[in-house]
Amino acid sequence: MISPEVINFDPPKFLNQEYTVKREQIFNKVPSEEYGNHFHGITAVLPGEISEIAEVQDYFLDSIYYRVENFPVYKLLEPDFLSAFIKKGCLDARSLGTWSDVDQSISLESGKLHLSVGKDVYQELGLSGHRDITSSRQQTAIYRVTIDLRDEKFIPDSKYYKRVFWCLKNQVCLQFDWIMSWQPHNVDICPSSFAAYLDLLGFGVVQCKPKFEERILTQTDIPMLHPETDLLDVVEWVGAAALNITCPKEEDYASSMICPEPSYKSEKVHILKWRGFFLSTQAKHLLGLILRLHPEVTETSQPAWLNLTFHGFDEFRTAPNIWSVFTTTSDVCHVFTSQTSRRKMK
Repeated sequence: MISPEVINFDPPKFLNQEYTVKREQIFNKVPSEEYGNHFHGITAVLPGEISEIAEVQDYFLDSIYYRVENFPVYKLLEPDFLSAFIKKGCLDARSLGTWSDVDQSISLESGKLHLSVGKDVYQELGLSGHRDITSSRQQTAIYRVTIDLRDEKFIPDSKYYKRVFWCLKNQVCLQFDWIMSWQPHNVDICPSSFAAYLDLLGFGVVQCKPKFEERILTQTDIPMLHPETDLLDVVEWVGAAALNITCPKEEDYASSMICPEPSYKSEKVHILKWRGFFLSTQAKHLLGLILRLHPEVTETSQPAWLNLTFHGFDEFRTAPNIWSVFTTTSDVCHVFTSQTSRRKMK
């Protein structure tokens, strides 16, 4: 029997945007609330011969992050931890196995601790926040609390600090498995000292590396960025290529995907996929590397392109779930973003 509680859910609404932006301006959006601060996946689709392809392939070769088990949130605020890893470095973290609109969940980005909790926990917590309703069902309301850990007033001797610490320490439900990444401000300090510190405290810490996958397509039809081309069609083609779905120029059955026109044939297409925990700073540097590459020259009057797509963590953030950047030989980038609406659905 199909549960009526399931079939009565409202369908999600998606907000898609397409626009162009100057190359130098694209960096002002990373990091930002508009584009997000954390990503779980990055995909590069690079048609043509890329002389610097090895630099792109090895970009995350030395990148690491950590999985930390059963770590209570109040530990982030302990004076020693706050001084060593929040004030003197850049710590990014997310709770695992949680969905921010139906579970208790926490993220730490740019020095700000974001808590998403239910009504009961919010009332017990006693900290100021705001209420979000992400569907027509009132019981799905989630309360958001944000604490700036880098605020100059947030110091162990202040009354505000003592109150926040006490409130969080008394919430035993705010203990999770996490993914964390720490970069010290001092280049002489090894980032692995963060893991060593947690290990000394008795927490289970596992070092993780991003997963990398590469595939090369040959003799492939590539859509062009024609002024009349719908960028969404090109984004769908990029997604199909990343998933190894063939998109011929003519459909061979009713539900097949075809390559948008106009198009050209490329001798080679590099498809690079990374999965893991990526920070906005890493995204910004990789985007800069892609923007320095030169798209292949075609025999048509339309420009060839290179693409970089970022996949965010949450489905109900103010930032997009996906943002995809197309760069050509011109001085502008073509940007496509897609996100699930957080507005109340009726």
